[in-house]
Amino acid sequence: MTNAHGSGALPDPGPENDGLRLRLVITTSEASKEGFDVRIEVLNTSEQDVTLRAAWMYEKDDGDLQEYLAAATSIECYPAIEPWMGQIHGAERNSSQPEQGLKAGGVLSITWHTDGRRLKSRVTDPIRVQNPEFALPGLYSVHAALIVNTRDKDVLLRSNEQLVPVGGSYAMPKHTYGRLHDVDKEAKTATLNLGALHKIERGDEFRTGTLMGFWKLIITDVRPDFSIGRLEPLLRIGANPTNPNPALPERNMGATLMPRSPSPNPASTSGL
Repeated sequence: MTNAHGSGALPDPGPENDGLRLRLVITTSEASKEGFDVRIEVLNTSEQDVTLRAAWMYEKDDGDLQEYLAAATSIECYPAIEPWMGQIHGAERNSSQPEQGLKAGGVLSITWHTDGRRLKSRVTDPIRVQNPEFALPGLYSVHAALIVNTRDKDVLLRSNEQLVPVGGSYAMPKHTYGRLHDVDKEAKTATLNLGALHKIERGDEFRTGTLMGFWKLIITDVRPDFSIGRLEPLLRIGANPTNPNPALPERNMGATLMPRSPSPNPASTSGL
């Protein structure tokens, strides 16, 4: 295993907040180039002991404080990846929450392993706790964010930066998530805030819109720092058809790169 930041030494943790700091350490397998070993450390840099308390949302959630902190850690990255979008339901938790003390100068270390191109295997609330999938190879800049409860208050912690090679690549990844600068509703075109500098190409297709209806933005003109495309209704996503007449997307809406369809194999069509 190799430390993702290229050194055997532990990185400095992120900024102190209310006497606490957060460290993120990610290691990758050079052999398989897939999967990660992840460690977070909550450091008590104050001169007082603190008690950390979990905040499981639902009665169905279970686990001790360390399992909660692992699930509650959110992953942020550059280039940005589309945040999770959807709805969640469940009976709100009324039972007691697990706690654990952390002595002055102490460190609480939590580790887990993933096999794919995500850094987490469990999340508490996917709306607030992000677990992006690194679909395209490249060297990503990653931070962890965590809200910890110290009985008295919630404290937001942000970790150090980690550079994480995905798929064994150290190249700049292609940007897959941007925002619409402008939408021409009459021409059904839109401007995206990603361009050639972000490895966007003519023919790239982005999904934009809301759960009430999606559109496909087909890139037709690429400039250095933005691109322009035409909008077409995206009638199907997954197994369920979307609204056949969705409202046009608005300015500042997110747009996510759609996987390219594989090119037909000439050998398989030559006899047609």
